[in-house]
Amino acid sequence: MKIFKPLLKNWPIKLSVTLALVLIVCVTLFLTGTWGIKPEDINDPGPDIGMSTPSPTPENTTNSVPEPEPGHEPEPGHEPEPGHEPEPDITGPFNPLTGLSMEEELTRNRPIAMPVGNTIDAQPLNGLSDADILYEVPAEGAATRMFGIFQDISGAGLIGGIRSARHYTVQIAYSYDAILVSYGGSPQAYDEIRNLGINHVDEGRSMLIRSPNRNGRKLSREHTGSTTGELAAEELPKYNFRMVHDENYDLGLVFTSDGTPENGDTATEILVQFQGKNSTLTYSNEEKVYHLRQFGTDFIDANDNSRPAFTNVLILKMSVSGIPGDGAGRRDVVTTGTGTGYFACGGTYIEIYWSRADMKSPFVYTLTDGTLLELGRGKTYIAIMPTSQSATFR
Repeated sequence: MKIFKPLLKNWPIKLSVTLALVLIVCVTLFLTGTWGIKPEDINDPGPDIGMSTPSPTPENTTNSVPEPEPGHEPEPGHEPEPGHEPEPDITGPFNPLTGLSMEEELTRNRPIAMPVGNTIDAQPLNGLSDADILYEVPAEGAATRMFGIFQDISGAGLIGGIRSARHYTVQIAYSYDAILVSYGGSPQAYDEIRNLGINHVDEGRSMLIRSPNRNGRKLSREHTGSTTGELAAEELPKYNFRMVHDENYDLGLVFTSDGTPENGDTATEILVQFQGKNSTLTYSNEEKVYHLRQFGTDFIDANDNSRPAFTNVLILKMSVSGIPGDGAGRRDVVTTGTGTGYFACGGTYIEIYWSRADMKSPFVYTLTDGTLLELGRGKTYIAIMPTSQSATFR
């Protein structure tokens, strides 16, 4: 018994140390993955995944990621190089007018196009923040008109005041294979509607209503034409129009997540000069969009007092002239052929060319070297400017 007394004297401490050592060994075996491995499994490479794992060498025993071979993209999960952030994922289907995600059943719909009065006494306007593309086009005298293109009009709320069509707005609508909605039209517009066979919702249709107190104030009759997105979605299918594009239809617009043009000049403020009226588009670096000002105030959508936001600004120079013998002072705008213009996105602008082969064709936009223009994903403002007028960028 004497020989065991020294061992028994400190047996609690020694037992604790022994148990701790055993625990450390067990944890180590578990973490390294060798616990429970059978000898016959050591050389089993596992399921065939199409590539073998290289044997450890001094060059590949570090934790660094090897550089990809030329012409090979980095594998998923690798960190991008500094300054090359991945573009945000935008999944399709896509709105053909904006390049943004949209329900697939809506992407093949024919858009709705409608002219809206833009004189100072018609302000504020309604529903135009829901237009995917908003044109500003010359009208009689010093006035312009807005011309909205809606891929999905159902949620637009009140839209107004809707005005009469001109033959060049009919032509623009036709370039999108759109259904035209207007309160009346010029003689030239009605001729063009017949010539092109365009589907037209005119005054007298159940889709169009009068809103004499639009936005809570009394308006002259020409500014009271209106509809709502809900009413349009309900009534349009009743008119026996073709409601979707033909299977092979392609508008041809190209979009990218960042449409900022390369090697462009500063365009944080754009002054568009029409004949007798100016529009100013100011870039918000925080929102990455342009906002419009006119008549000394912000251009707003009176439905919610929001400011329509445009990712892209296109300024297209076209031949604009008076129509001989037209006592109302109406104008002719040539929407086919070729011309010059400007494209702004991301606070930068470049010169571009526009072309349209014939009345059945969409507009095509190219860089000065002939490369197809890529728009930023989002809504677009397009100004149709007489070739005699100018735009100022700063």
